[in-house]
Amino acid sequence: MNFDQLIQEIMKHAKISRDELMARINQKREELGALVTPEGLAMIVGRELGVELKQKEVKPRELKIGDLVPGMSNVDLLARVIRIYEPRSFPRWDGSLGHVAGMVLQDESGSIRAVLWDNKASLVGSGAVQKGDAIRIKGAYVQERANGQAELHIGARSSVEVTKEPTVDSRLPPLKESTVKIAELKQGLKEVDVLGRVVAVSEIKTFDRSDGTTDKVASLVLMDETGKIRVSLWGEKAELTKELRRGDVIMVENASVRVGLHGKPELNVGGTSRVLVSPDSPQVKKLPEIVERLLKLEELETDMPSIDVVARVRRKFPVLEFKRDDGSKGRVASLVLEDETSLAKASFWDNASEVAERVVVGDVLLLRGAYTKTGLTGKPEIHVGRSTKIEINPPNMEVGRLKPSKVMIGELEPGMDALEVLGRVIEVGTLREFTKEGEKGKVITLSIGDRTGVIRTSLWHEHAEKAKSLKTGDVIILRNAYTTVGLFGQTELHVGRAGEIEINPPVDEEIPPAEVLSMVSASPEIKTIQEIDKPNVRVRVRGTIVRVLRRRPTFDVCPICGRSLGSVDTNLFCEECGKVVSPERRVVLSVILDDGTGSMRAVFFGKVAEELAGMESKRIFETYRSNSGEFHRKLGLEGREVTLTGVTRYDKYSDQLELRVSAMESPDAREEANRLLEKVKVGKNRSTGR
Repeated sequence: MNFDQLIQEIMKHAKISRDELMARINQKREELGALVTPEGLAMIVGRELGVELKQKEVKPRELKIGDLVPGMSNVDLLARVIRIYEPRSFPRWDGSLGHVAGMVLQDESGSIRAVLWDNKASLVGSGAVQKGDAIRIKGAYVQERANGQAELHIGARSSVEVTKEPTVDSRLPPLKESTVKIAELKQGLKEVDVLGRVVAVSEIKTFDRSDGTTDKVASLVLMDETGKIRVSLWGEKAELTKELRRGDVIMVENASVRVGLHGKPELNVGGTSRVLVSPDSPQVKKLPEIVERLLKLEELETDMPSIDVVARVRRKFPVLEFKRDDGSKGRVASLVLEDETSLAKASFWDNASEVAERVVVGDVLLLRGAYTKTGLTGKPEIHVGRSTKIEINPPNMEVGRLKPSKVMIGELEPGMDALEVLGRVIEVGTLREFTKEGEKGKVITLSIGDRTGVIRTSLWHEHAEKAKSLKTGDVIILRNAYTTVGLFGQTELHVGRAGEIEINPPVDEEIPPAEVLSMVSASPEIKTIQEIDKPNVRVRVRGTIVRVLRRRPTFDVCPICGRSLGSVDTNLFCEECGKVVSPERRVVLSVILDDGTGSMRAVFFGKVAEELAGMESKRIFETYRSNSGEFHRKLGLEGREVTLTGVTRYDKYSDQLELRVSAMESPDAREEANRLLEKVKVGKNRSTGR
């Protein structure tokens, strides 16, 4: 009997109205969930009413995947497993814990996604069912996915049997090789499988998401015969790195490819991805063995316990002495190292600082047994201690020169170095001479732009003199430039002694006219957080601060050139100016903003952060130093409504967009009322057709 026939039988024997019967069936659906068919729910309610309904027993037949349509039940199927998704747990409405896993099945008629529930999910987790297996499924049912496609569900009443019979196996298409070579990986690829050997592993990093939860991420570098790639493991997958060692072979399944550091592809391993250690694959023989070689600076990850690296000294800073918590004295000397791939800061501690004192800019250093930590900018920094072996200018070792990275203006953010930026001059300031910290110098400030954005730019010393001839509309290339945080929290571009400028060079790239670029700074239209889906876009958003993230609220910049010094010491060495300076403190505050459509992290710098806190930087520094535990709570920001203007940025570690705030205002009640009124009028006119 179908559903309507069952309803008629129950009404006839139980003397119940259709409305009352349907109400009972709907209530039963709420209790048992969507996994029970309408016919099954009707039979359960019928039994409760004392009506025994006997369904004609239908002998199931073995179907092909191409035969399956939503609504089918009691499905028998023979298929091959061509993809497996990692099992996961979820809380049910009654407080119990449910389990679910996924597969993709294939036969000669097509493929279908399959979902395994509860104890059937353990077949995947335990390895009882593996990729490539031929399996016989009985008693499954078919539902419709959100995209309209059929999906096979394997529940408590279903059975799954792995068959090894050659005659049965031969009826199914063979499993195709699905692994992708590292050199073939491109942005946007999804559900890719990569086999490789582990080159390096980082420790686990925790971070706060915009919804208030804490997550974690770890990284590794994977190599095959075609190249290397960085792999980010998110959430619980990050824990896998605790068991991995350099040289291990792993298979990464169901990963996605995104653009990572330096614009290179990067693998992302998330909830449905799998990482198989020492997989049984004939391709393993093709993987090259790890030759103990020196890492390039671009390959460094944070929290690597032991690395070997060779690099050239780009900058050298004087030794600083400090006092440890136990009262003993320590020494540290810092260098900026470079190779042809990147830059990295290196700290030489105690006895190693004496070696750093002896080197000069241009020397090549071979470091064996160093380690890395996360710097204040979030980038890995090299640390050299007692167990590190140091060799100065080792024979037969060459280190290439670093070429500046070409970056669009919209991609710039504080803390970047060795940049090449092309832009059109929108505005030219006046050459200014100054004396600060005993240093005489010159600086000229420009506003330059390209098709991705506009940025304030400072040219120092001899470059300022050269830039006096610049006029609006000129095209300029800046090489070996760096970025820092401006007084009002905006990203600024600087060119110091190590930089170069080229005026009106021949270029192939199209740059909008100055009058078009000058309009970029106009106030953008207000958007909801849900509508914000791209990085490097200037937006305006209104919302409520629901959480203040507990981060150190100040950082230090050089009062002469504005370069970030990244510490809180009283006197610090500025690598750009080449001298010890008294730092100028800037404020940074991070909050979670919610507007009802979603939430996102908003970061305030400089004067905008001071405005938010209602305190100047000096007072913020002193207040935080005296009671860091209560500082963020006492700001009293949670629950405050604000309208923010800024640029969206993609934060790699949290894997989400955030807003770099450049301006803040309190919502105007009259303006908001008028805006809502206008919205109501528009809606009314649409409904009436006017």
